[in-house]
Amino acid sequence: MPNYVKKAQADQDNGLDNSTTVFGSLLESDLPYSEKSLQRMTEEGFSLFAAGTETVSWALTVITYHLLTQTALLSKLTAEVRQAIDDDGAEPGQMPSWAALEKRPYLRAVIHEGLRLSYGLASRTSRIATGEDLLYRGEWIPKGSSTSRKVEYVIPRGYAVGMSSVITHHDESVFPDSHAFVPERWLDEKGQHRKQLDRALLAFSKGSRSCVGINLAYCELYLLLALLTIRVFPRMRLYESTEKDVVYDHDFFNPFPVRDSKGVRAIIARA
Repeated sequence: MPNYVKKAQADQDNGLDNSTTVFGSLLESDLPYSEKSLQRMTEEGFSLFAAGTETVSWALTVITYHLLTQTALLSKLTAEVRQAIDDDGAEPGQMPSWAALEKRPYLRAVIHEGLRLSYGLASRTSRIATGEDLLYRGEWIPKGSSTSRKVEYVIPRGYAVGMSSVITHHDESVFPDSHAFVPERWLDEKGQHRKQLDRALLAFSKGSRSCVGINLAYCELYLLLALLTIRVFPRMRLYESTEKDVVYDHDFFNPFPVRDSKGVRAIIARA
């Protein structure tokens, strides 16, 4: 990453970058020098790479695995995407727009379920209440007991409190059988999106610190998944990949499967 920053600086010095890249735009801006140092720009680059690339690619990986192992889900999704193409009246080989695709309830459900099981950022994100004490009330089941106990704690102001999306996404009271890939959980009895579940989806975090690239990420997911469904999945099969290759085991900012995983691998047959 430092070399990318150095190249961007050299290109700018030589008049080869007209602020068409992220690094070029930052270097050309009126930000103070401290915000343009090699260290600062390197950190920004890693953030963009981890949050803007790995998250979407991992979500698509998780979705791909589950669709290829559950052919009924893939068939249902394929039928809906083909219907979207027919309804859109697009030219041969063209896909509907993002706006048209996001109106398709099952495609939306598959994407939301993929986001739920890919988590976005899996590490704990801390928040600090600076102006008030926090009162926590909840229940827990002590080890070796089958009876839950009510607990109440006061967390003094100024203390950092953190949790991960993994915890919320596996809340069985909200997502029953939470480790299963079930897009239908996002649909109501009329087959439309269950908006009340959105409040429990933390793949992009929430509030003032939520992901600034959420709309770009959704655009990528809708367009890429639709393309994969029509053009790639019919010729793709998994190769020596199991559920352990997509199940959360640990995190380094982003979620990772078990350490000996070789990732989700597949074979694509010739057309």
